[in-house]
Amino acid sequence: MNGENMTKDEARALIREKKKALTEEYRAQASAEIATRFLCYPIFQQVDSIFCYVNTEDEPSTREIIETAWQMGKLVTVPRCVPGPEHRMEAVQIMSWDDLVPGAYGLLEPKAGLPVVDAYKIALAVVPCIAADRYGRRLGHGAGYYDRFLQGQTMYMYCLCYGAQMLPEVPVDAQDVTMNRVFSEDKVYNPRLASDDLREELAEELPAGGIRAFLKGLFHRK
Repeated sequence: MNGENMTKDEARALIREKKKALTEEYRAQASAEIATRFLCYPIFQQVDSIFCYVNTEDEPSTREIIETAWQMGKLVTVPRCVPGPEHRMEAVQIMSWDDLVPGAYGLLEPKAGLPVVDAYKIALAVVPCIAADRYGRRLGHGAGYYDRFLQGQTMYMYCLCYGAQMLPEVPVDAQDVTMNRVFSEDKVYNPRLASDDLREELAEELPAGGIRAFLKGLFHRK
């Protein structure tokens, strides 16, 4: 099976098998390349606030993304799963790694008492997945926390996915939220463009002044 015309359970089973073949070396290198693509992406450079997952060992690392956002003075929020049958998630501001403690499902979550930020105040969400496809469709663990949180929001929604876990088609339901971009170590997938050419990505996202002005600003910050 290659991921086409599969149910979600079948796709999750396929990805579980794929993950068994992923080495620590692959994960480390792919994570670094994904982070580089993400940090150089114009939208990340421009926004003043992000909502970003804190990765597990199986997911692309977000450590560099979060630390860079702090260094750039961005508001950084991370997920906290709220106990209850509704599987609700909230965004909580953190200022350092010391603000995190082990929480639900063994994930690092923000400590109690930290500021909760309304989703509409967040400019960019960085979302994990089990698998994704080039059309912006993502497959999660099945609890629906992220889809409920992101439903109806206008923030940019970017998913990070190892290339080895990309599928030709991810099965989705009506309530599943489509991502604006999917970042792998090889490409940035834009569901609205037929091409994978980064020049088209940059031309679409950059303000007046183009690629040259963006790169000049990126590498000549005071």
